[in-house]
Amino acid sequence: MNCLLLVKYFSGKMPVGQRTMIKSVFLIFSLFTASLAVAENSEAVNAAQHAFYNGDYTKAKAGFLLAAEQGSVEAEYYLGLIAKNEPKNADYQAALSHFTNAAALNHAQAMWELGVLYENGEGVNQNQFTALDWFRKSEFASAIEAPDSFYVTGNNGELNEVSVSQYIQHLTQQAQSGLTDAKFALAKIYDAGVIVKADLPQAFNWYLSAATDGHTKAAQLVSYFYCRGISVPRSPEKANAWLEISGYSTECD
Repeated sequence: MNCLLLVKYFSGKMPVGQRTMIKSVFLIFSLFTASLAVAENSEAVNAAQHAFYNGDYTKAKAGFLLAAEQGSVEAEYYLGLIAKNEPKNADYQAALSHFTNAAALNHAQAMWELGVLYENGEGVNQNQFTALDWFRKSEFASAIEAPDSFYVTGNNGELNEVSVSQYIQHLTQQAQSGLTDAKFALAKIYDAGVIVKADLPQAFNWYLSAATDGHTKAAQLVSYFYCRGISVPRSPEKANAWLEISGYSTECD
């Protein structure tokens, strides 16, 4: 673009028609530059991923660092994996930083990895409730779609395809008959809100029923619901009462 035109543009001495034309040129150039940067960043991430899965972590790290500087959320996630799984010297603090950066941009897998760090006390103080916070955020951010088909075992022992409502009815009948795994499965369905609309009070009731049967994972979620006050009044005392059955060592405070 002619330098004299730019001087006139920024000094305000250019006719309106020419200023409009120059604005359009600037806009097109900006969009082209942004698109080019995104394409180059995508290529850099793809090359780094290729190196990562071929076991060349040094090359992969260099590529991901460059892409992360340009704002790649995927690069932040992979840098966290590399830091966490460094063969000779895992750097959990670096992993925590990278996963946190990616999670802030709604990266579901990074959220899950943060949950793992808190669950195991790697780079952070162990906190199983915070771990569950991140696991649940990851599940909700994953945008899981409901399955196309549902199957139940009929009286003849064969699998029969059923509708969503029939599947829920089948699980409910099994849960009401005392089958612990059915109780937990039903709780997860009402908790996740993927197959049917989320119903957290219903989810809690089935978690509680399964936990009373001795289901460890259900006990963890009953403890979590009480600790976070999800669908029930917050009660650290009740949350901690389920710790022994849940296998958790973190107390709710």
